[in-house]
Amino acid sequence: MADDPVIVNSHSDKLIRYIASDTNYDTYWKKVVLNLGGAIPISKGNTDFKAVKHLIRLTKANKPVGLYPEGGRCWSGETEEVVYSTAKLIKMLKVPVYNVIIKGGYLKKPRWAQHYRKGKIFMDYKVLFTKNQIENMDEEEIYKEMKRGIYHNDYKWQRDNKLKFTGKNKAEHIERLLYLCPKCKSLDSIYSHGDNFHCKSCGEKWNIDDYGFIKGEFFQDTVQWNKWQKDLLFKKIEEENLEIISGEIKLKKFNSYGEKILDENVEINLSSMKIEIKINTTVEEIKIENVKAVSITLLDIFEFYNSRDEKFRIVFDPKSNPSIILFLETLKYYMRRIKDER
Repeated sequence: MADDPVIVNSHSDKLIRYIASDTNYDTYWKKVVLNLGGAIPISKGNTDFKAVKHLIRLTKANKPVGLYPEGGRCWSGETEEVVYSTAKLIKMLKVPVYNVIIKGGYLKKPRWAQHYRKGKIFMDYKVLFTKNQIENMDEEEIYKEMKRGIYHNDYKWQRDNKLKFTGKNKAEHIERLLYLCPKCKSLDSIYSHGDNFHCKSCGEKWNIDDYGFIKGEFFQDTVQWNKWQKDLLFKKIEEENLEIISGEIKLKKFNSYGEKILDENVEINLSSMKIEIKINTTVEEIKIENVKAVSITLLDIFEFYNSRDEKFRIVFDPKSNPSIILFLETLKYYMRRIKDER
């Protein structure tokens, strides 16, 4: 949930200062709230030495800090790929590491969802690493143990506990995450309304029940669906050299000093070799090999940097633009392929 840091801090006798994407500092009142909570701003997905120095100062002063080892909240309900640099950070800081798993947190507010549900959540606290353990482990050992220790699947937990998570519009904006129909295999054809969603191509229908599960054919939860669609997407990319066209979409561009230099509605075309940004009659091309620090912040904000350290911030509309996860997975696939070909 977006308010995980607040929930965890409410059960801690010391203020835990969480790392927060600098995107969250876009309004005066957000800045005030985040600064009151001692948040540590960071350029998400990019190397931020200032933030790392801040972390070092805080830990040396015996002040606890918090972060998401995956780089953000999970989208499907299962712990996602853990950022390796987190293990490097743990090794460097050499301070005890505690893990908090919020069971039921995803079901109460899936990352893709527009609305919260009513239901109980449970917090599981444990020591992940002691200072002595860290001193006697290398980075790879820390990374493997961290992956094992933080893993959680909210749907597996729910199958054992069967708790209700009730609310309205439980499927609203599930197309942020789901982009492939399991019946007709159409791409970017999922559309949600209320508790229901369907494929615009073949008409297949599903809904979300009061336990957070999908009712309908093929899959019972978003973890299963997402694993399947990702595998098929990669096959489609290889066979078709897939292109993603955004339609009209909001773009903000910042120079390397963080100054905003563009704020326009544009059209973006993602292909295997480049990203094209069409602004009125002009086209800016960014080669995939020059794209770095790709990330999603909040729900609909997609960010990346180019080779000049200019930041591009794209704001997706889940009803009129392609799935933000489809865009992310396709771009990351092309980035990996180009890297492997070098």
